[in-house]
Amino acid sequence: MIRSVLLTVCALLACDGHAVAANTQATDASKPAAQPDDYSKPLLLLPRTTTETTLSSAAGHPHRIVVSAPQGGAPKGGYPVIYVLDGDAWMGTAVEIAKMREFEKLDPTIIVGIGYPPHSFFDALGRTYDFTPPGSVEPDFEGIPLGGADDFLQFLTATVKPWISAHHHADPQREILFGHSLGGLFALYALYKSPDSFAVFIAASPDLPFSNHIVNKDEVAFEANPARRNPQVLVTVGELEARPSPALMDDYRRYYIAHPESHPGQTAEQAVKELFSGVDEKYDKIADTRALVKRLSRTGVRASFVEFPGEEHMSSAVSALNRGIPFALRPAR
Repeated sequence: MIRSVLLTVCALLACDGHAVAANTQATDASKPAAQPDDYSKPLLLLPRTTTETTLSSAAGHPHRIVVSAPQGGAPKGGYPVIYVLDGDAWMGTAVEIAKMREFEKLDPTIIVGIGYPPHSFFDALGRTYDFTPPGSVEPDFEGIPLGGADDFLQFLTATVKPWISAHHHADPQREILFGHSLGGLFALYALYKSPDSFAVFIAASPDLPFSNHIVNKDEVAFEANPARRNPQVLVTVGELEARPSPALMDDYRRYYIAHPESHPGQTAEQAVKELFSGVDEKYDKIADTRALVKRLSRTGVRASFVEFPGEEHMSSAVSALNRGIPFALRPAR
């Protein structure tokens, strides 16, 4: 019992760097406490700062850039940098996972969230333009600008990355791109168009069918590019993404019952039916995603595929970050 209590206390203290340092000084005055900037003694989580700025693309589109950066004790060459698309949605999760992995002795990591001025969880107008390849046509997005992936890739490489390098001790050889859903589609597009733009590409739940599988048209040119062998690639998908699970439909059903104002003129059941009416029962997303990774691997790309049992489309983004961050930070095998 006493040992269990002590282990619990130690675990709690380990999550608070200041508490560990204070405890070390109190119990062993003969040994100096490890300081946050002493990376040779990785006992503590490095303190982090969070900064925010607005950068605009060459096309004049503003983007909110939020950076969580460890302070002091940078590894040789600088910190790895993870660029998180849909930053308003996924940056907080990425930071907490990076801290957890740092506690487990992976390198401290700069997290860069790429978001939009409205601060919405997903900015529909911004992301559908930024993340979709040129020439995209999609009935579900009628009236919404599409096809800005080239502009957005240039923005990341020519504006955001130089800004990060100028303001932080970043390692240009360890830059990681994470995108989910349409962001995952963009991650694949960036891989095909510029495989040297990032050291690791994490495409979580990529929307492969978008615009009649438009991203596939770049595969042939990519297969002829010797640089395709340089980056590491992780593509993930949730087991329950192909079609909505009964539990997810029940979540919406309860919400619509509690909020009739959200679907005026419809019953809750009608609203649920309309919401999921576009689901293609014949489309196997898991098989389509796995087949893409197999095609990549056959051409010498260092590509890995992971399916997350029991995970739906949104929840699989969290699983992808949890799997993707150590995938990106550990030495390539």
